[in-house]
Amino acid sequence: MKVFEIKQNKYLNRDVLGVYHCDYLGYQKKDNPDYINHLKNAKKKSEMDLVKDFIAAYEAIKPDLQELVKKIKNPKLMVCCVPRSKADSSYANSQLLFRKVVSCVADELDLTDGTMAIKRIKDTKVTHNWRLEDNNGNAPYVGITRDTCRFDTKQIRGKDIILVDDIYTKGINIDEDCIQALFDLGAKNVILYIVAKAA
Repeated sequence: MKVFEIKQNKYLNRDVLGVYHCDYLGYQKKDNPDYINHLKNAKKKSEMDLVKDFIAAYEAIKPDLQELVKKIKNPKLMVCCVPRSKADSSYANSQLLFRKVVSCVADELDLTDGTMAIKRIKDTKVTHNWRLEDNNGNAPYVGITRDTCRFDTKQIRGKDIILVDDIYTKGINIDEDCIQALFDLGAKNVILYIVAKAA
């Protein structure tokens, strides 16, 4: 587990601690965590086809969050997920497995499962591939998370939150905007946990 700092910018009004499991080297490159791509992009596969990827993600995330919780020393932490760019109804069940992995880890570590506390209800552009045919919705802008998601504000208010995402790329600002939305809705503290950080 490695630590980095997410700096304040126009999307985020304070510096925030970021933690990540490994570097993102590029899909199908040696030692790249391809399981995160499989869990989110394997539209034509069944959930059973992705068991190996599910386990790989679980085995990466669980020890990291366990270590993070020990360092924070707060047993009442809530775990949330950065929502996918499209509404859930746009995806096959196999494409929503990453969130299920995070939910399983939260349950196993006896943390509050807030994986459904942020749900995308309006499509936004996929930021890693601008050439997708059905890539409708807005590109990232300040406040896009609040404008396109539904929040369980009762669950968020006053909580210390570990916000989980699969890949972090500096300059995209989706994670920063989501963190700010949580602060705006009354979260006490937010730490971003990423499986893989792009260079």
